[in-house]
Amino acid sequence: MTPKKAILVTSGILGFLGILVSIVIIAIGGGFSGPGASIFNPPSEKDLWRVGNNLLNGTELIYSLTTSVPNHLINNKNISMIFINEGDRWKVLISFDKLKKTNANNVSLSKLSFTPVGIVNYSSDSLLGEVSSSIFAIRDIAREPKYLIVGAIWDTMDVGTLSIPLRITKIENVKTAGGSFDSFVLSYQIGNKESRIYLVKGLPLPVKSEVYNANGTLIYKYELVSFKR
Repeated sequence: MTPKKAILVTSGILGFLGILVSIVIIAIGGGFSGPGASIFNPPSEKDLWRVGNNLLNGTELIYSLTTSVPNHLINNKNISMIFINEGDRWKVLISFDKLKKTNANNVSLSKLSFTPVGIVNYSSDSLLGEVSSSIFAIRDIAREPKYLIVGAIWDTMDVGTLSIPLRITKIENVKTAGGSFDSFVLSYQIGNKESRIYLVKGLPLPVKSEVYNANGTLIYKYELVSFKR
């Protein structure tokens, strides 16, 4: 066997084993209970979701955002984010409602991880801080591409002695101000409150979310108002 063929065979075996491991993990997690992939139709590249999917230069996302901070200046306001392509990073122009966009509300994000590039002083700019800890918080869960498959476990959360799984629980049509979407619901429950994050294939960020803390208090909620390219 030539070295080239050996590499191809090895790559094929590793690829098959990777898919097999994914199938086992999802099956153990109670997956394959909804439409889409099954044990006979295993998940593939097309079933993966990445933060920043399909962002183009000039893409504008507008969200309505409410946080747990009473009378916060961005509560019930529309957050506008315009993404500017800068090679290996996105420059994001962030503003709320129709206030003028200023350099103080710009942040650079790595395209690979969607994390800030350079020094960002969130403590001096509550707007950037609130957006980072709410709308952009999905990057802390989807640190690498994840399967949009019912039953797929995306992460775990330690609460006291418990380890709470964050998994795709169902497919649901969700209505937002920005439209109606067939979404995959990433959810977890602590106490009597269920936190939900709604993800759509092909869109760069969740279209809606409601997240609660261990006491059942709302931390933040948001929904997509507009998506322009």
